[in-house]
Parts: sequence; structure tokens; C-alpha cells
Amino acid sequence: MIEKKVQDNSGSYRDSVATISKEGKRNFINPKKPKGRLYNLRTWFSIFYLIVFFTLPFIKVHDEPLFMLNVLERKFIIFGMVFWPQDFFIFGIGMLTFVVFVIVFSVVFGRVFCGWACPQTIFMEMVFRKIEYWIDGDSNKQKQLREMPWNAEKTRKRTLKFIVFFVISFIIANFFLAYLISMDKLLSYLQHPAQNVGTLISLLVFTSVFFFVYWWFREQACIVVCPYGRLQGVLLDKNSIVVAYDHVRGEPRGKHKKEEDHDCKCVDCKEDGACKSINDKLAEVQPVKTHGDCIDCFACVRVCPTGIDIRNGTQLECVNCTACIDACDAIMTSVKNPKV
Repeated sequence: MIEKKVQDNSGSYRDSVATISKEGKRNFINPKKPKGRLYNLRTWFSIFYLIVFFTLPFIKVHDEPLFMLNVLERKFIIFGMVFWPQDFFIFGIGMLTFVVFVIVFSVVFGRVFCGWACPQTIFMEMVFRKIEYWIDGDSNKQKQLREMPWNAEKTRKRTLKFIVFFVISFIIANFFLAYLISMDKLLSYLQHPAQNVGTLISLLVFTSVFFFVYWWFREQACIVVCPYGRLQGVLLDKNSIVVAYDHVRGEPRGKHKKEEDHDCKCVDCKEDGACKSINDKLAEVQPVKTHGDCIDCFACVRVCPTGIDIRNGTQLECVNCTACIDACDAIMTSVKNPKV
């Protein structure tokens, strides 16, 4: 479906998203597992990010959490500084400063936050997606598993995937709640669950939400729900750093051929044919390309987590994850062309 969509040059690809079929049903994206230097860098950054996320609730300053947003008690702690309702104007100024920072950051660096630091992307691509690759296999195996009838293999993999996803969602929900009420209070509630039914219900609600997002909703959280992607059109300018397709280098697209047409040039006079030089030798034969460097292999489309074709230009679905760059680099290396 994706290949038919991206080959349509009429511009109709801007009228719909890859996660919704023509019938209006959910179209699941099964991206190929990325490989490359940028994906490895994202992996290391994600490991650091997850370590910070899961250790921050345990850090205290003056017997208070380092970071807590307790809406129920109207107590907010940011980097050890406590803010009460009467201090809300300071908190409001801080939030406005943060919003301005996000806007300025986006103008300069584009949507690098979406692909590299957003919690939704980190958990989806670097936690749940990796587990999915481990259980179901790569893109083609996932599609085969989805289309095959229910049998022992499909039941086993779906059950295992359901349990692992739910357990991880439960862990995330616990830490998410710890950021709201503090880790000490959460642990005390968990020690006496019968006396804190409300906390248990909250945990189950948070767990169900996270499980729904990472099991079914997935990339639609970035495409449909998140307002940041919708705003990128007015936040970016011609100097912003974005992941984009180089039309000058890539077009016109064409399949790679091992033997290109050649134009024979002389060493000395640089004219067509063979002239007499000191050594009576011709210069190295230079291939004349009849098309751009893009070989139309769809490698960039297959690894995209939101199912777009980056060659169609900047799109709201693009989260700047740079998976397409790694895929294109691998193809360019194989055909002996310069990397991106």
C-alpha cells in the first residue's frame, strides 16, 4: 500500500496519512529495523534517557523529591525548589519560558526533539519496538504473522507480546505516578494496597492508557494527537535543520545499473576521442549518469516509523528520527556512491 501511495505524483499523498486505509480502517505500519551510525547513536542516547527517567524519582534534595508535580496537593517541586499555589505566577513564567524555548529550539533544530528525546518516541521505538522485533521478527515476519490464521505459533507470540507489553506499561505507570505523588508515597501505598484502592485504580488506568498507546495506537500519537507536529509548518524556516531529501542530487530517480554509458576523454586536451599525448594514453574513462543518485529502492520508506516517503518533502508525520538517512547510507555504500 505504501509503495503505491508514494509513487503517486499527483500530490494526493498529502490528503491522507499512512496509518489510515482508503476504507478508513487502521493501517498498521511495520517498519524495517533500522541499522546505522545514527540509529546506534539514538540507542545510546535512549539508554541514558531511560536511566535518568527511572532514577530521577529516587533522588531527593532536603528530604524532598528532585522533581514532582503533585496536582492533587498543589505542590510542585522542580529541581529541589518547592512551588505552592501562591507561587503559581513564578511557575507560570517558567512554563511560558519553556514554551518559548521549544519554539526557538524548533526554529533552529527542527523536530529533533520528536525523534530523539520525546518520551513517546523513546518508549515506542527503543523499548516496545525492539521487543516486537525480538518476539515477532523484522518487518516481513510481522506482516506474515498478522496475516496468518490463528495457530500455535501466532497464539504463543501474541500472548508473550501481550504480557511483556502490559508488564512494561505497568512499570512505566508506576514511575509516572511517582512523578506525581513521590516515590516514597507510592511505595507506602503499594505496601498496603487494600487501604489504597484509589491508587491501585489509578495505576490500572495509567497502565491501560500506556498499553493502548504502545499496543494499538502507536505512531498515531505523533501523527494525530500531538500538536507539535501540526505546528512544525509555522515553526520551521529555510534555515531550520530538518531531515530532507536532496532533490538536486537524487533526481531524476532511476534503477542502478552496473554498467553505465561512458564518455571517453583524453588526458591532455580533454576532447572526445583519442589524441596523441606524451604517453599515448587516455584518461580514465568517466561514466556518464543518465539519472540521479536515488535508485528508487524504497529503503527509506520501509524503515520509516510513520510510513511516509521523505522524498515527497517535509511532512507533519516526519519525526526526524533519521532512520531514512541510515537506510540511504547503506544503499549508497552498496552502489559505491557518496553517503548522505
